[in-house]
Amino acid sequence: MISRFSRLIAAAALSVCGAGAVAAGPELGGTTWRLMQLGPNGALDEAPATLSFSKDGKVTGNGGCNTFEGTYTVSGMVLKFGPLTAGKRVCGEAANKQEANLLKALEQTQTFQLGATQLSINTKMWNEPISFVHPQ
Repeated sequence: MISRFSRLIAAAALSVCGAGAVAAGPELGGTTWRLMQLGPNGALDEAPATLSFSKDGKVTGNGGCNTFEGTYTVSGMVLKFGPLTAGKRVCGEAANKQEANLLKALEQTQTFQLGATQLSINTKMWNEPISFVHPQ
């Protein structure tokens, strides 16, 4: 028989750690970023792309044409995005290409580095990272 005290301790541990807790890494939750470099390609000034991380594991953004949303997890320096869903609005060719490449690359994310004003995401898609900065 498990004592009431043991159940209370177990419940407190789950509440502090979270049922799906992952290893601690740099804190992305509560941050917003603007795309600067999409692998080997620069970002479009006329179609700014953004990425926002909530503290509850949700991610939202704009690919330069449509908004998108999904989930993310962090384990140490490993970043993974769940399926990302985006709107279907058609924009210019360059904005559509940037958005398609950004979403595809995010779904192939491997690791990341977080600085005070810069976020770099390494993907399977390119040798160069996707680079973001805090919007001004």
